[in-house]
Amino acid sequence: MNPLKVGLLALAALSSIVVMSLKITQNQTGFGTHTEYQTLLEDASGIQEKTSIKVAGITAGRIKSIELHDNKALITFEIVDKVKVTEGSFLSIKSVGLLGDKFIDLRLGNSGNPLPEGARLETQPGAGFDTLAQDASAVLKEVKEIAASVKDALRDENGNNMMKSIIANINDMAESLKRMSTGNEDKINQIIADIEQLSGQLAYETDRNQKDSFANDLTKVGPILDKVDSAMGDLKIIMADMREGKGTVGKLLRDEAVVDQVSQTLSSVNRLVNRINNIEADIAIATGANTRLGSDTRFDIDIFPAPERFFRLGVVTNDFGPQIERETSTYTSQNGGPEMERTERKIRKDAFKFNLQIGRRIQRFGLRAGLIESTGGVGLDYFFPDWGIRTGTEIFDYQKDAGPNVRLFGEVKIWNVMFARVAGEDLLSKTGKQSATLSVGLRFNDQDLAALIGLLAR
Repeated sequence: MNPLKVGLLALAALSSIVVMSLKITQNQTGFGTHTEYQTLLEDASGIQEKTSIKVAGITAGRIKSIELHDNKALITFEIVDKVKVTEGSFLSIKSVGLLGDKFIDLRLGNSGNPLPEGARLETQPGAGFDTLAQDASAVLKEVKEIAASVKDALRDENGNNMMKSIIANINDMAESLKRMSTGNEDKINQIIADIEQLSGQLAYETDRNQKDSFANDLTKVGPILDKVDSAMGDLKIIMADMREGKGTVGKLLRDEAVVDQVSQTLSSVNRLVNRINNIEADIAIATGANTRLGSDTRFDIDIFPAPERFFRLGVVTNDFGPQIERETSTYTSQNGGPEMERTERKIRKDAFKFNLQIGRRIQRFGLRAGLIESTGGVGLDYFFPDWGIRTGTEIFDYQKDAGPNVRLFGEVKIWNVMFARVAGEDLLSKTGKQSATLSVGLRFNDQDLAALIGLLAR
């Protein structure tokens, strides 16, 4: 593979990702000066570092750190200086989207007196029973207003009650009905006779004593009612057997062992879902050049099923790797001396090499072991989270003539998701082929990935 083409392709891909990342993070207040404030929360579930602080729906800051303080969550957050936080300002936790992602809404006070840096703001609880009570109070208020409107509607222009007029109108209607029925008694009696005949016919159709005469007539109601009674009787028998623990369903309902197994299964499913929800990921892609061997591009995913354990999956493409064979050639010196042999080693320049490692975090230290660029090896990392720096060493590609490849590297955060990487390659090489690699790249965490997915879903 041509190193120049690989490098150009990697740079093009990195440029595209940089544009996307700038698009994603353009409202994350990455630039400008900020002022820090604090607040205390009884429950910080769903709130994480980098969670957005919004004013009027626009991102104006983010959470910087979350610490435990007197059994409460002490949250330190920063707000851009162009937003003046005054006395009377308060925070409220809100949710957005189908997944319930949370953010903090900042309501600014009207006093005009700015709060000093490090001031502690009050946080109001999110929507819950209080909001429900307020809604119920508003509904009752509207009902009261409607009742008052009805009462006012029953009064005339002089404020007198109109109920007497309504009763008088009802009396007039009764007189009208009386006049209509006078002289039409025969017709009314005929209507009543027709109704009696109809009810008699219905009684005949539903009389079960007449079922012998129309046992095979499915249009009659009697046989249908008998079948309904039979079905109800069968249902009562089935319910009685279930109460006594008979049959599969009865055993399921009455057998305590089965109930316990179902409960344990549901608990296991719940724990599995919680573990899946707690999995975090860290994705990094970097590209650069080696001082001796050309381009170097790598893509790594760190999966954290627990805070102290992680797995690393990755792909690397570069022009150096483990020895696969030795080649011996014979030549004659120019001064006519004896023939001499020269041994060279060939390097496997694969298009892709793979990382597959398991690691453990112990405070600021990280220990990894597994495949490093398709060969066995181990790695040791050390983190400076306050400065955005991570350092480490990797030992892999053990060779008899050249020794193991010992790599020292350091990564420093440049801005937001961008970082720079410097690495020394094959530092303990017996053949004197040490080199250095300089790269730039992007690193995304769960918050950045959620923002990217949200952008692509629009």
